[in-house]
Amino acid sequence: MAHSVTVKEIAVEADVSIATVSRVLNNHNNINEELRHRVLQAASKLGYFKTGRQDSSSRSEKRALKEIGFLLTYSEREEPPLDTFWAYILHGAEMEARKSNIYVTYRSIGLNQPPYQLLSKLHEMRVGGILLVGPAYPETVRSIVATNIPLVLVDNYVRLPEQQIDAVLSDNFEGTKEAVSYLIAEGHRQIAFLGGYTAASPRPNKIYTFGRRKEGYLSALREAGLPVHDELIETCNLPQYDEIYAACKRLVEAASPFSALCCVNDPAAEQALKALRELGLRVPDDVSVVGFDDSEVAEYFTPPLTTVRVHKEAMGAVAVRSLIARIADPQAISTTTIVDVTLVKRESVRPYHK
Repeated sequence: MAHSVTVKEIAVEADVSIATVSRVLNNHNNINEELRHRVLQAASKLGYFKTGRQDSSSRSEKRALKEIGFLLTYSEREEPPLDTFWAYILHGAEMEARKSNIYVTYRSIGLNQPPYQLLSKLHEMRVGGILLVGPAYPETVRSIVATNIPLVLVDNYVRLPEQQIDAVLSDNFEGTKEAVSYLIAEGHRQIAFLGGYTAASPRPNKIYTFGRRKEGYLSALREAGLPVHDELIETCNLPQYDEIYAACKRLVEAASPFSALCCVNDPAAEQALKALRELGLRVPDDVSVVGFDDSEVAEYFTPPLTTVRVHKEAMGAVAVRSLIARIADPQAISTTTIVDVTLVKRESVRPYHK
């Protein structure tokens, strides 16, 4: 049986009183941040947050099946509002959870949040399962896995050598491949790609879903027998307009001209439309543009954006069902569920003409 870490052991490790440890672990406000960090780091080092879950009583086990956590990762220095893409996924999760009388608790976590802070947050929430949403680092996933709280990744995929994890994603590869194939069918042969990553961190985070979309773009070109021009593939920090403008300028000034642009998501496409106009190009007369996500405002862009619709609420619902199944059978083989997408054709694409 696993050793249960005591409050006294944490107090000795952190060199504080038992009373201070108790106040920190019970989230009292009358603790300065230096002491709080010291206690939480000591508790994390000793494995308190892991053994605390394993020694749960039957009463807390019942509660565990009644509440799950929706943890959204973000990369900015300041916590952002819940944008519409994630809000729809959250809504779908809440609607599905309600069918089983399960409550969904929303929290956001920093991409670079120290493990002890994350574990403290999970300890405070005391949920029976976690939906980890967005492009979390493998270290974050590993920290949650170590707590033994059932976990499902949403819009992300992380493969850990020690344990496979359930995941729910949209069909990023086939969706982008279909969009680029549509451009090819419209006569376009020189098609550029604008990708992205989150860079507000010590190291850029290569987003798994964006990588799959790039692979879909490349696959469509190869299947059509078209060459891949490296100078027509740009990656920048999204959705920063100055970086998108600079990327579009590099594409326009590249040795290979292009007649169409595939953007990794709709926010990138929206900024690219503006950048292309400022660079003297008309959409779709000079350049056709496609996006990905079908944001709620994509049809109101100028021109309305051709894009790939992600069924966001369905992703949230599938994620909850996957989590419930994981809780019911912790030893089951892990699964990755791919939710289908739909190409939505609008005015930002026109047949190629010389």
